[in-house]
Amino acid sequence: MNKFGLIVTKGMLADGNAVLQVTVPASVTADLAKGAVLAFAMQQKYDLSAVAADALESRVRELGGELKVQAFLNEYAMSSLTPYAIEESGVEIILDPVAKTNKRLKGGRDFSFTVTMRPKPRYELSSYEPVTVRLPPLTVSDEEVKAQLRALLERHSVSAADAGAKVKAGDDVFIAIETLRSDNGEKVAAMTAPRRAYTLGEGFLPAAFDEGLLGAQAGEERKISFELPGAEMPDGRPGRGVPVVSAVRVLQISKKTVPELTDEWVAANIPGANTAEELRTRIRAAGLKAKERQREESKYFLTASALANRLVGNIPDDIYEHTQVELLANLRKQCEAAGITMQDFFKQRGIPEQQFSLQVMLETRERLRQSFSLDALARHLKLEADEKDIEEALKRMAPGNEENARKEFEGTGRHYMLREAALRTKANAWLVATAKYEYN
Repeated sequence: MNKFGLIVTKGMLADGNAVLQVTVPASVTADLAKGAVLAFAMQQKYDLSAVAADALESRVRELGGELKVQAFLNEYAMSSLTPYAIEESGVEIILDPVAKTNKRLKGGRDFSFTVTMRPKPRYELSSYEPVTVRLPPLTVSDEEVKAQLRALLERHSVSAADAGAKVKAGDDVFIAIETLRSDNGEKVAAMTAPRRAYTLGEGFLPAAFDEGLLGAQAGEERKISFELPGAEMPDGRPGRGVPVVSAVRVLQISKKTVPELTDEWVAANIPGANTAEELRTRIRAAGLKAKERQREESKYFLTASALANRLVGNIPDDIYEHTQVELLANLRKQCEAAGITMQDFFKQRGIPEQQFSLQVMLETRERLRQSFSLDALARHLKLEADEKDIEEALKRMAPGNEENARKEFEGTGRHYMLREAALRTKANAWLVATAKYEYN
């Protein structure tokens, strides 16, 4: 729906790219300019609380500079409206569109700009017949059942005092601690308590503290000298450490006791099961259900992958490169949201960076070939996306967050991307429903 009343004229360039001439009517530019001015002010963190509404734009231009503010206003208008112009044009695109203008956005006047974009390439398949895929049989091994039982028993473990034990790495202990600064004798409140739980090796305190506790028994007191890390400097470097000495008395060394799997324990702790064998049967059945769900889900990828083997033609390198950059950018955002660096991500998964780059290249290739193959199948089947198909696509893209995802697509004018995803999902569902499955 062209809710901004855009006038869009489509043309083709000699290099095969499409170009849109977009005109924004004067009836829209007044509100658009106001929104852009406010967005610039918020970005620059200007305090405009004392500025009258009719003087807002002139004050922002005065603070930000005419050229800088106008460039922002133009870019704001073009980036906001380009998706709506693409939707209006009906052109299916690949890569990011480029919007340009030699006009100035001003409220109450028409504003025009051009959008240059790469039409999405269309491929054919060597065959449109249903695909054949191999699936693993549904089995839960004895070892998998044992592993589940071990995890269950671990969750029911209890801790108690381990009389006569000596502190070793990884132990959970209770300590009484009083800590003084070595340089001036001042008490360190954060490191002083009559009773505190502590686990050796978790890295909350320097290794010297843990080493000072090794071999101690319950009731034993030790003095441990070490250095507390200093506060982080403004430039990110660690500050100067604080030398301290702690008087530590070991109150208790805890021992974790894992229960033994017996019929009596099962009857007392697992609702609905009376014997160990019943519990094993339940675990095996639950494992089969989980694997069945996983196998059903895997059919979408496996059938699309089989279809991609029928793609006729080569995908240009710049499309591969663009998609790979997108994948890495999304991963970087996920890492930032989790508060870790990309290097931390590699370490956590034990993946050398070079190997990860290779995996990204392979994933990019597979993702693109599957997408273009599903596009071809959707055209061959003459599929159309209705509201139900869009809902199904949202479930697959953002399970549990479908409504917010829809608002994000539709609120930014990218409904055409949602429709594309719905058609691919519908084509993929046809593949799953018609495929021939062979079991190893």
